[in-house]
Amino acid sequence: MSATAVFLHPVGLDRRAARWLDLPGLVAPTLPGHGERRRARAGLTLADMADEVAGWTDGPLDVIGASLGGMVALHLALGHPDRVRSLVLACTTARGDLEVMERRALDTEEQGSAGVLDATLRRWFTSEQLAVRPEPAPVAYARERLLATPAAVLADTWRAIGGHDVLDRLGEVTVPVTCLAGTRDEASPLPVMRALADGLAKSRLVEVDAPHMAFLERPAEFTAAVREHLARVGEEHG
Repeated sequence: MSATAVFLHPVGLDRRAARWLDLPGLVAPTLPGHGERRRARAGLTLADMADEVAGWTDGPLDVIGASLGGMVALHLALGHPDRVRSLVLACTTARGDLEVMERRALDTEEQGSAGVLDATLRRWFTSEQLAVRPEPAPVAYARERLLATPAAVLADTWRAIGGHDVLDRLGEVTVPVTCLAGTRDEASPLPVMRALADGLAKSRLVEVDAPHMAFLERPAEFTAAVREHLARVGEEHG
């Protein structure tokens, strides 16, 4: 049976993040708490987000998740195993750092979305990309979305990431997985991605010369890796 490819975006972005991926038929919902789907309450977990994605879609899914999106993808595979045919987990982790995320949430609440913008962009993109003028469209898009997202929403999401921990449940994920690591990613460095891949039953690790926002800074390479993954899974399912 064919599956629908779904892209889940990072913190603060929205469905438009998928525009840089040349993947025909790709579905890209805006996650709860983001864009027009801003959450109505604090305390929404990544598992809650996964439940909503499952409710918005039909049939089997090949889920492609970047950063936060990768975490939600893991919860989707664990909470709705009958819906997930395969996963691409990009620049993400199986366990959030509660202390780091709480500090980030507090900084966001104290300084506002604009106050933490530069630090976020430096985590996400290489210094070379940030120095390009005029500003590349993917960077401009990320900047616009982060500034447009209320500080309280960002802080809620950082705390949700802090509470994310499926490390001990990775063995339950039995679908094919491609773990896509950015070799210049400081937020989810290569050892973290390697540990994620090692904990999954049917996984392979693919490295891309990219930072945390690999799909925005190196979209062609990212897309090629996803296409290869989808081709492999398609062959497996005939």
